[in-house]
Amino acid sequence: SRRRSLELLLNGRPATEEQMQEWMARKNRYYVESIQQMTPADILPGALELLQELRQAGIKIGVGSASKNTRTVLDRLHLWDYVDAVSDGYSVQRQKPAPDLFLHCAWQLGVDPSEAIVVEDAASGVEAALAGGFWTVGLGPEERVGVAHVVFPSLEGVHLQDILAAVGSVARPGDRPQQEETREARE
Repeated sequence: SRRRSLELLLNGRPATEEQMQEWMARKNRYYVESIQQMTPADILPGALELLQELRQAGIKIGVGSASKNTRTVLDRLHLWDYVDAVSDGYSVQRQKPAPDLFLHCAWQLGVDPSEAIVVEDAASGVEAALAGGFWTVGLGPEERVGVAHVVFPSLEGVHLQDILAAVGSVARPGDRPQQEETREARE
């Protein structure tokens, strides 16, 4: 969340609620301005190719993001043709690491979480997907997303068969992903 990001930046330094609100609003203004500059050239390497491959295979695609700017980003990147469902910061009350965003997205797609794969680049997103009973693919360094069922450094050069083979290497027919409690549920 914006607040949590700001708290990390402040690193324990005191700030009034008024200051916090102003800084969060300013950060959001900068972010919204930067989004307006996005173009399809800003799509992560390999992402468009994978989306095209998934679409050709008839696989339903959902976006689960806590951002309230998700729809604008999809507009700017021209990705709506590849998306069947969106669950964003307006869709659910509890955000990651709670599984609600992904569960809401799966519900919209009409799929059971155990039959879906979540691709995530954030630790809280991987935790949310695991808590919801989804198969998970972590993107990025092991130390950040290593608890995912499968980890790739990026989507560059990753194909549907790579994902299915990787998930298949940790699952046997009939397996369901192990659900885990979120930090939120444990506290």
